Amino acid sequence: MSFDYHLFVQINSLAGHVHLLDVFMLAFTRWGFLLYGLALAALWFQRTRPEQRGLRRKGVLKVCFSAAIALGLNQLIGLLYFRPRPFATHEVTLLLDRSPDPSFPSDHATGASSVNASIMRVHKGWGILLTPLSLIIIFSRVYCGTHYPLDVVGGVATGLLGSHLANKLWPYMDGTADKVIALVEGFTRRSAGV
Repeated sequence: MSFDYHLFVQINSLAGHVHLLDVFMLAFTRWGFLLYGLALAALWFQRTRPEQRGLRRKGVLKVCFSAAIALGLNQLIGLLYFRPRPFATHEVTLLLDRSPDPSFPSDHATGASSVNASIMRVHKGWGILLTPLSLIIIFSRVYCGTHYPLDVVGGVATGLLGSHLANKLWPYMDGTADKVIALVEGFTRRSAGV
């Protein structure tokens, strides 16, 4: 038995015994990203000095850019290497519907780590505050029976790479970011009747 499978069994064997824990893990695996959305909206609309506001809004766009790069990398990896989900080859306690997607790397782990790492660059306090959310989302994927531990480790690596690449490529996106911010601000003003 591989270490990856052994660790999967240890974590997944916790599922199905304590209803409240199952509900907690399911809530974070299904809706944890809504909290990231709320955090990004708060950063976007946070009242701050005008010169700070533009930087914050560019930071929010950089977070989205990071997630897009990281999840795009996952799609490429999935085309090159297909690892079946744990439930396809083993008896597991599965708390979610079966997904035909590749198990490696975990999209949830990728998204959580790329978004969290990028938020950390934009606003360190928010990044630190949201780190437990990332860890719970990542752990929940193994707990719920949908990923092996190495799948989430691979997802974290891809997410961090996506965040790094977004940071390096961002200077080329600066003009586009200004246009997107102006477009959203114009729409917001029109919607508010200002």
